[in-house]
Amino acid sequence: MKNKLLILILFGTFTTYSAKSQIAETDSVFVKLDSTFISIIDELENSSQGKIKINQNANISEVLSLHSSENFKNQKIAGYRICIFRDNKQNSRAVALQTKQDFKLFYPDIPVYLEYKNPYFCLYAGDFRTKEQAEKFKREISAKYPKSWLINEPKINLPSL
Repeated sequence: MKNKLLILILFGTFTTYSAKSQIAETDSVFVKLDSTFISIIDELENSSQGKIKINQNANISEVLSLHSSENFKNQKIAGYRICIFRDNKQNSRAVALQTKQDFKLFYPDIPVYLEYKNPYFCLYAGDFRTKEQAEKFKREISAKYPKSWLINEPKINLPSL
């Protein structure tokens, strides 16, 4: 029993020490704050609380940089929207545009998207990250839009924080 406890203590001490001594070097990973890109590696290496040095292959730096830049271009995530109008009648476009204007009057902070998916004009509201958020808003608008339903979207715009 004492041996197991001693091994456990030594293992914990060793892993803590080895985690603190890992070092790396690159400046290819960036964080976007407002409209400024900040290198995470530079922030870590120039920290006022200590020095961190990161050593890694140059190919990893290139891949991380490419990944970061692609993520900043395509700032979309999976989420939910609410379909508040869908029709294929002759006047569907005009009705969809009028519905969009009416919706924006009541809910100016909720984005609305008009799409034509042959043969339907569809009007979608919101960029909800979770199904619960979308259902809550659907209940809120159900009196005005009783035939609305949730849509699982593979790519929604990032909601504002």
